[in-house]
Amino acid sequence: MLSGVTILELGQVIAGTFGGAILADMGADVIKIEPLRGDAGRNPAIAPLRGDTAIHLYMNRGKKSVALDLKSPEGREIFYRLVEQADAVVDNFRPGVMARLGIDHAELTTRNPGIVTATVTGFGEYGPAKDRPAFDLVVQAFSGHVHITGDPDSAPARVGVPIADLAGGIFACISVLGGLVGRERHGTGQHADVAMLDSLISLLSYDALHHLNSGEPVTRQGTAHSYMVPWQAFETQDGYVVVAAREEKFWQRLCDAIERPDLKDDPRTAHNRARVQNRDYVVPILEAEFRKRTRAESMRLLEEYDIPGAPVNDIGEVFADPQVQARGQIRTYEHPTLGPIRYNASPMQFDKWEFPNESAPMLGQHTEQVLIGRLGYDESGVTALAESGVVGVWRPETEGREAQRRPV
Repeated sequence: MLSGVTILELGQVIAGTFGGAILADMGADVIKIEPLRGDAGRNPAIAPLRGDTAIHLYMNRGKKSVALDLKSPEGREIFYRLVEQADAVVDNFRPGVMARLGIDHAELTTRNPGIVTATVTGFGEYGPAKDRPAFDLVVQAFSGHVHITGDPDSAPARVGVPIADLAGGIFACISVLGGLVGRERHGTGQHADVAMLDSLISLLSYDALHHLNSGEPVTRQGTAHSYMVPWQAFETQDGYVVVAAREEKFWQRLCDAIERPDLKDDPRTAHNRARVQNRDYVVPILEAEFRKRTRAESMRLLEEYDIPGAPVNDIGEVFADPQVQARGQIRTYEHPTLGPIRYNASPMQFDKWEFPNESAPMLGQHTEQVLIGRLGYDESGVTALAESGVVGVWRPETEGREAQRRPV
């Protein structure tokens, strides 16, 4: 779909790389420009896997790695020449870093007026907090998500995945796609200022709108819902299930399933508004019913009566589920040194499109290929740049099994 589109990614770890992974999944040629020491997301102390890290192996699948010293004049010139051929540049440096390196949007447009750029930061490129350091947890707390996550009587909790980082990457991807469409319509590139904070505030969605217009607080509900009952997890004899009986037809079916038809007509439970007002009455009744059954028995009942519900799966159960397997959500790529790496695939599915299935790169794995293929260098020229510390080049060992070698 995005064949022929070239993205230069200066991103690190997650916020600056997840958007590029999505673009690579859609067929863009994503060239990861890394410092000679590598993206910080390669740190094997975080989510270690076989001497590498799950962050790098997931966030950088399908990309090319060019190791380049952007602080050197020769390195910047190589980058400028790549920009002349590129469609977009993505980074997640703190505000001002791109300008100090001489590679901000204003400078890059002198080389390529149509270039689209997107910068992902914690708090954005302007405002009183713009220079504050930001990690996912910091932004989750700042945006209100930590406050509304967790059980009502417990301490606040972070969302289980780095949602601020991931949201920043997703909105960076959308920004790049919007910029590319806009360029086709209007002929010029644009710069996108993507704040992780703004991204998470947007994900507050209707709760934010309700608060802004009513003044009512948004509070922690655990798996429950402020406006609907039953809508939560229930403990069974050997685990949990969730029930989301939002419409009255589902509530009535649930009453039949647990053999409590009296609840259909009880004024305390006959409709959702009454159930919300009498939550302390109806929820214990349902809790007692589900504790009589195993998780499997509860799911069979929910499915038999066509009631929205699901088991509370652990991650292993997720990938063992026939529906997940039928949707092709587990894929495998062949890593240059680690062998087969299984990963959770892109959720996007298109007619007549087969997603690429390429490995995360070794540091500098594609430096030689990109400089020769795109910029006209020959092998001796690349070797000279590597020896002078301008670029890093990785080549598999020629003797024995392949193994990573530090960029020269």
